[in-house]
Amino acid sequence: MIQLFKYKWNRIAVQFSGMSFIIGTVYMLILLFSENDLIKTVGITLIVLYVPTTLIVLLILLANTLANFKDIHEHILALVLVFINIPIAILYSYFFY
Repeated sequence: MIQLFKYKWNRIAVQFSGMSFIIGTVYMLILLFSENDLIKTVGITLIVLYVPTTLIVLLILLANTLANFKDIHEHILALVLVFINIPIAILYSYFFY
């Protein structure tokens, strides 16, 4: 799927989105199987780090979209893939609290 994107920042954003999803899912499963305060603390820390990083990635993607408007479909797809992770992260955060 990464071959769909010819712009470097779109590829980075999609890889970031995929890795965030995988790390979040694995971590949530670990939390479900073992109730531990240390695991909850690390999970909350991951969410706190995820939010500003995602905002920075979204701003870079928006700037990339405006700079290279001719390939709007590629940019929109990258933005959607990053935006999909936000509700998933919110859902996972309910498991930590």
